[in-house]
Amino acid sequence: MLKNKTIFITATDTGVGKTVVTLCLATLLRAQGRAVGIMKPVQCAGDDAKFLKAINPFYAPEPLSPHLAFRRARIKFDQKKVLECQKVLQQDHDIVLVEGAGGLMVPITDDYYNADLIKDLKAEVIIVARLGLGTINHTLLTINELKKRRLKILGLIFCQTKPGKKNLPELTNPPEIEKLSGIKLLGIIPYLKNFKEGYLLDQCKNITF
Repeated sequence: MLKNKTIFITATDTGVGKTVVTLCLATLLRAQGRAVGIMKPVQCAGDDAKFLKAINPFYAPEPLSPHLAFRRARIKFDQKKVLECQKVLQQDHDIVLVEGAGGLMVPITDDYYNADLIKDLKAEVIIVARLGLGTINHTLLTINELKKRRLKILGLIFCQTKPGKKNLPELTNPPEIEKLSGIKLLGIIPYLKNFKEGYLLDQCKNITF
């Protein structure tokens, strides 16, 4: 059972449903009676942190890679501030969900990546992946990099980001990636029509830890 953990939600690409997955996980865990805190350490444009009601210590207004967005906005990123936010959340929550900015190897500064932040947070990782063609390559690359860095992977969640009937790759990719990688498939989140709690709990009931 998950307890006193920090879980980092990373993705194989941009726009694969990372924020939706973070919301669903928080909703499921809270329904189980868990105290869940959410942090979005880095955000470049958008309103993900507001949507999640998450702590967001570093924000830049332009939709760019963080290292570029922060440079242009003259913002100095300091991982110590993120770790301080983690400690604050841990005081009142037994699980802290951290949504990353983009994928694993997105640079936050010129020499500091999301992967480095995961290590500093001592977090375990859930990978969010898209369902369609190309996801096998992107997902296995992400898994291999995490393994190389000796970061613990809790599992994979696939997210359907567009409405409509699933085609053959979308149906077969999740179990194939689980078989190829040896990483547990935690579940598949279908395309969501709204974000009401009851609806989320029903649609995401297949997610298991």
